[in-house]
Amino acid sequence: MRHYEVVLLVHPDQSDQLSDMLKRYQDLVTKNGGNVHRVEDIGRLQLAYTIKDMHKAHYVLMNLECDSQTLSEIESSFVFNDSIMRHLVVRMTNAETSPSKLFIRHGKRKEEKQVDPQVKDDDRKTKLDKMKKNETKDQETNKDLDVKSETDLNESDIQASETQKKENDDEKV
Repeated sequence: MRHYEVVLLVHPDQSDQLSDMLKRYQDLVTKNGGNVHRVEDIGRLQLAYTIKDMHKAHYVLMNLECDSQTLSEIESSFVFNDSIMRHLVVRMTNAETSPSKLFIRHGKRKEEKQVDPQVKDDDRKTKLDKMKKNETKDQETNKDLDVKSETDLNESDIQASETQKKENDDEKV
């Protein structure tokens, strides 16, 4: 059996039926001997471009382990389901069980529900603290890079203006 990551864009008006739809897909996978490693309901997000005259869609991310026959069955159900606007299936090398970056960023901080229930509360808090520290470190690094690029840009502008002055002086002579 192989691992797959499935991303669904669901019509925003059909969001209330999402839990039943996901339950059907999960049952199909488990019935055929596969596993569902992760299901993330990310929520409604703005689309980069309109799809079927919609500006928003409900995003769902699933990580599955199943055979190719089950996957083709699921994909065909995506095609014939009118509430699914777009879908993407990517083959993965291993099972992903940790919360995705998209879920962390847009999931309204539901990551505590995605963590293994057997882990103690203290471990959850330390993991969340580490994730927050990493995010702030990344933001600080990006700020430093932005400042450096601005100074580099200013230096190049000064050099360009000096060379242009020299060229103008040469033309006058």
